[in-house]
Amino acid sequence: MDELEKYIRENRDAFDLAEPREGHFERFAGKMEKTAGTTSPFRWRYFLQAAVIAVLVILSSLWIYDRVSGPPDGHRMITLSDISAEYREAEIFYTSMINRKYEEIKSFDFHDNSLEQEMLLNELSEMDAVYRSLQEELSSEKGNQMIINAMIRHYQLKLEIMSRIIDHLYEIKNGEQSKTEDNEYISI
Repeated sequence: MDELEKYIRENRDAFDLAEPREGHFERFAGKMEKTAGTTSPFRWRYFLQAAVIAVLVILSSLWIYDRVSGPPDGHRMITLSDISAEYREAEIFYTSMINRKYEEIKSFDFHDNSLEQEMLLNELSEMDAVYRSLQEELSSEKGNQMIINAMIRHYQLKLEIMSRIIDHLYEIKNGEQSKTEDNEYISI
């Protein structure tokens, strides 16, 4: 290293003589202006990674809070899933069937009368208040078989009522279609 340093010091004038080609500074300034308004994708990648990690941390914290500590008053509602695996399966079955029926009712064409649809869906959601009261009773009397049976019966009744509503809606729809078909035959 000492020889290289010695050589550079002895020939310093030779190193200082070389100048960049003509227009070098203008080309350099032009390149700087082009890149001044853009940011590299390298930086965005780290920003997106940090955002994803932050979202995952927040969601996992909320999940842990919900599972471990529960509501602020320490009174968490017990569901059938908390009782046993058998009741968990029943609850999953009934809730999935009820959700399908809800979607079917929501997607049904009410012929520009959304008020009827809204009233129907509100009535069905009011049935959930009964279920919540049963949950409160079960929370205070864990394992009470009468309450568990009432909760299962609630699911069965709600599913039955929703099926009847859907059948009735299809009857109305088919009745309207046959009336329009009859009118078409008469007009011909």
